[in-house]
Order: sequence, then C-alpha cells, then structure tokens
Amino acid sequence: MVSAFSRLTYPSQINGAVSSSSPVQGAVSMPSYNAVVGLALKMAAVGGTEECLSTVTVGHQQIGEMLETETGRNTLAERFDVCGGGEGLEKDRDREVFAGDGVVYIPAQDNDPSCTGELCNIEKICEFLKGREEGGEEEWEVLARLASKQNGGQCVDCDWEERIRLLKSSAAVLGGTKSWMYQTCTGWGFYQTCPEASECPYSRGYHEVDQDLEMCSRVFNVTPSDVYKGVEDSNERYGGWDLEDERILFANGDVDPWSALSVTPDNAEIKEGTCKERSFWVEGASHHFWTHEILDTDKEEVGEARETIWETVIGWIQEDKDKGGGGGV
Repeated sequence: MVSAFSRLTYPSQINGAVSSSSPVQGAVSMPSYNAVVGLALKMAAVGGTEECLSTVTVGHQQIGEMLETETGRNTLAERFDVCGGGEGLEKDRDREVFAGDGVVYIPAQDNDPSCTGELCNIEKICEFLKGREEGGEEEWEVLARLASKQNGGQCVDCDWEERIRLLKSSAAVLGGTKSWMYQTCTGWGFYQTCPEASECPYSRGYHEVDQDLEMCSRVFNVTPSDVYKGVEDSNERYGGWDLEDERILFANGDVDPWSALSVTPDNAEIKEGTCKERSFWVEGASHHFWTHEILDTDKEEVGEARETIWETVIGWIQEDKDKGGGGGV
C-alpha cells in the first residue's frame, strides 16, 4: 500500500513499485473481508470444503439465535467459558463482541499451509470440524470445542466498555493498536463488519458499522461524518481502485481477505485500462505470503509469484537503461 502510494506521489524519485496485498480502496464498512474468509473456508487449495464453511456459518447462525434468549445466553456462556457467565452476555454490545467477529479464529489472512501447530491453518481447522458428525454434535457445539482449544483455558472477555477503556489507555499504544485504529478512524475505515445482508460466515447482524463508529467517537472524538469524510478524501487523493500508473504491479493471494479492496484482475468495480491490467492472483496464498522467507514447503504458485515480480522489476530497470536513464525501483 505504501509502495503504491509512494510511487504515485513521487514518480520522479520512485521508478516503480510492487504492491503486495494492498487494500488501496478505502471503505468505512468492509463486509467483503469476512466474505473472503467464507470463501477460504471452502477453498480446496488450502484444505477447505463446503462442509467446513457450512459448519462455521450454520453454527454462528445458531449462536445468533441462542443469544436472543436468557436460556440460550446462559448455555453459550457455559460452553464457551464467557468471563462473568451469562451476565457477560446481557448487554447488546457485549453480545456483538462475542459473536460478530466469530466465536472461533479462522486464519485466512495469515494462513500457512506448512505450519505445524494443532489448529494453525484452515486445513487443520476444517479437519477438526469434521468430527462433528461422529460425535452427534450440532454445529455450534463443535465450534465451542474448537474455541476451547484455541483459547487455551482462558475465559472469553466480551466486555465492550472494558475494550473502550483499554483503547483509551496507554496500553493500546504498545504494538501499534491505537495508531492503527486512528488511521482507520481518520482515513481508511476497513471495518470488518458482519451485517445481515452479507456473506459473512459469522453471526450476521452482530457486527454492524455503528460499533466501529462508536469506537472512533469515544476513543478519538472523531464523529461518524468525519470518518466517512476521511475515507472519501483518501480515495480522492490516491485514486482508490481507479489509481493510474504504468509502473505499479499488484499481487494478491486469493485466500487473503484484504484482496477484496485491492487491485485484482477480475474486480468488476475497477475500470479497464487502469492498474487492473498489471495485477495478478497468487492461488492458495494468504496476505503477502510470497514476501516471506523462501522455504522448501512453499507452494509452486508462491514461487511463480516471486518470479513474476522479479521479471517485472528487472524489466523496468532494463527499460530505463535502454532509454539512457538510471534510477532505482
């Protein structure tokens, strides 16, 4: 993202840019992020299946329905070990924190096919979920078992107000949490929502964008209208999907949820004749996986992506030499 915008801003100093997994189109609400998570869950190239996606989606639908009753909330609090028990799910915002971003972690963004941990990638998670039918469990119940393993014995904290307090504190500065959030509130949005009318595999309707707008308002005093204006200004300044430059190469993994707001070959929102013509997919790859250390376990497609990038950059350098110019890329 920075490389692409640097090339656009300083074309005389930067002769070309490779932009890997870059969401260049700002968007306040980004339901497409979780839609790609859903696609990854059924993607055979990374060990996903239709059954796996169905288990996650149906399980979260069941959880959403259970949250509507006191009995259901108490059952969920017990099975998922919610901090504070059933009382921890009494408030609307706390229920949204619990279910709106998934009760389990799906590593689409950082999926690593060669990882060795027990539940470290999509393939291993989908394999775990296959055990549901053998045990006669409902979908939400196998998600509870998966969550228990992923959480390592720690209770699930759904306290919305505590989250706000943390974000306001100096503790949020560590690791860049606060600075990243400030960027989203003032320029880019990128809120990974799960609205009713979406392809989100989690509890739909439990993460609407008003949740994120409230965070911006309470943590940074940035109003909802300012959030929308900031995103509009960013897209106007850099071009969003319609940015134009002959020397920006876009690479995206089709497992990576950030690809939804990047420049990709088949994005119908992007007009022809723009950087869309200089973009390509890396099948089965997550967020800029081809920029990682080269390993023997890397898929062929990842190696091909590196070759494409190398050949493109060398081509730019040679083109400058042929013109009698210099400069780096």
